[in-house]
Amino acid sequence: MSADAPVEAQTAVVEEKKEEVAPAVPESAPPAEEAPKEEAAVVEEPVAEEKKEEEPKKEEEKEPEPPKDPKEDPVGWVGSLIAPAVHKVNHEVLSWAQQLAVDEEEKRKPLPGKNGAVTKNQFLGFLRDGTLLAQLANKFQAGAVETVHEGDAAQQKENQQANIEGFLSFAKEKAGLTDEQVFSAEDLLDKGKAAYPAVFGTLARLGLVSQEKFEQKGLDIDAIAEMASQVVKTSIIQTILNFFRRARARTTQAVKSEKAAAGEGEKASDAEKKPVEEVAEEECKKIESAEPAAAAPVAVA
Repeated sequence: MSADAPVEAQTAVVEEKKEEVAPAVPESAPPAEEAPKEEAAVVEEPVAEEKKEEEPKKEEEKEPEPPKDPKEDPVGWVGSLIAPAVHKVNHEVLSWAQQLAVDEEEKRKPLPGKNGAVTKNQFLGFLRDGTLLAQLANKFQAGAVETVHEGDAAQQKENQQANIEGFLSFAKEKAGLTDEQVFSAEDLLDKGKAAYPAVFGTLARLGLVSQEKFEQKGLDIDAIAEMASQVVKTSIIQTILNFFRRARARTTQAVKSEKAAAGEGEKASDAEKKPVEEVAEEECKKIESAEPAAAAPVAVA
């Protein structure tokens, strides 16, 4: 019994050690590297769908709006023009209104602006006292505005308002424009540049119906639209030319800078080479002075 006891004890120790061994990793468990890939794939799918949804929206935004018709929507049309074209249109509208309203040329006021260009503020300022508007109404229909305040009298705000309101009454009652198609006295007198669309729209619409309703010269809107188009083309061409001029100037300046830098480099190089050349020249002189002595004939006794 005493001989078998140590063997049983050793067997028990071996069995205990076997029990302590960690269990094997199940074969069905996925590798540690593959799990993140699956998660990344799940995250990427909705992002791709969002991009697909955004693409049609961008395409819709790129679609250009159809051009405005100056006869159907004069306010929208002038609002779509670049500033130089608007200034040209303003000049043509004021010129039409004054030539029609004031028969005698010497009584016409010089139009504001330069070179046939009238800004929005200048356009409104020329009409603000209401004198030209009241005269225009009376040209279309005699007596439409009973009293037209002119000169010094037109500097008083109440007289300006009377002129403007007389014109507006004519525009609605006789020309057939609606409340939405005309401006108000407050617009022209107090709102500044913000009143431009309404004031321009009223005059433009009146110019479009003047021939039909009053047998008076109307606005040649087709000719004005063509002028505006030419101004736009000229402006685009000028912009392109200016771009290339600036680009050429920058290129010329860059070339000059490079040449200047190269010239400075050559000067520095010459300064570095000068001592070497002097040494070489001295060596050459030594060789030249030594050659005659070496080549001298030996005297025969």
